[in-house]
Amino acid sequence: MSKFKLALKRITATPERLQPTQSDGGLDKDVQSTGNEPAATAPEHQYNRSIAVDHEVLAAKGVSITSDSEQQLRDELRQIKWPVLANAFGEQSKRIPRGNVVMVTSATSGEGKTFTSINLAMSIAAEKDVDVLLIDADIAKAHASELLGLTGTAGVIEYLSGEVTDIADVIVGCDVPGLSLLPAGRADEHASELIASKRMSDFVTELSERYPKTVLLFDTSPILQTNESQVLSHLVGQVLLVVAANKTPRSAVTDAVSLFGPDAVINIIFNGVTWLIKQKDRYGSYYGYQIKR
Repeated sequence: MSKFKLALKRITATPERLQPTQSDGGLDKDVQSTGNEPAATAPEHQYNRSIAVDHEVLAAKGVSITSDSEQQLRDELRQIKWPVLANAFGEQSKRIPRGNVVMVTSATSGEGKTFTSINLAMSIAAEKDVDVLLIDADIAKAHASELLGLTGTAGVIEYLSGEVTDIADVIVGCDVPGLSLLPAGRADEHASELIASKRMSDFVTELSERYPKTVLLFDTSPILQTNESQVLSHLVGQVLLVVAANKTPRSAVTDAVSLFGPDAVINIIFNGVTWLIKQKDRYGSYYGYQIKR
């Protein structure tokens, strides 16, 4: 049963030199560097804190896909990440400002965006020459932080509020090679104002300038339910919009797409797809076609 299907908006050609390679086992590093640019590097910092990702807990909550039985899902994540990596570091990245800054969102809640964010981050971390920083920017729920055992750990909010002056001080290392984490931080009644402030723009700018060869993957709140994601969508280079198949109304998808920044590359991921009919019903006009605004 297929888990994901991918529809694309304003995405450039599939990378010519990003090709699968064989692995010795485990999470495979399955995409080569494009060869022209320096290898991507993770945030270079002696982490104040490092954690071991508890895959058993993630599996129990339906998040982890490390089991060999989930090979199809692994393959689908590869299909999602390759265009993202091409836009971030390939030839077409020259035409995409901040192509390595990627947000994962949904139109409404419960569509699987955090599931997608965590597993996509782990899939990207499996690359030979690419590292990823997973940033929990869903301040209201901080579901990614909770799932990864980072509740109560200083993060985005503490930086935006000025309590932490060096972003690197709130980045958390982990035992998954190539993956680092930036928690949401504490709950704050002024979170919406902080994210809408210039401080948020400075935050994204500093991350993109400081870690230009790392995928900066933001797990954000549903774009139709909060203003925070709308603000962030104008600061990133790529958007992954997760849509729950057979659940999300087409009108909600259209409304969500209309809110993104005018220059963002938008990829629509259909989560939970078990069939596909190319006709004008709930999803037919989206899958496999470029969406025109």
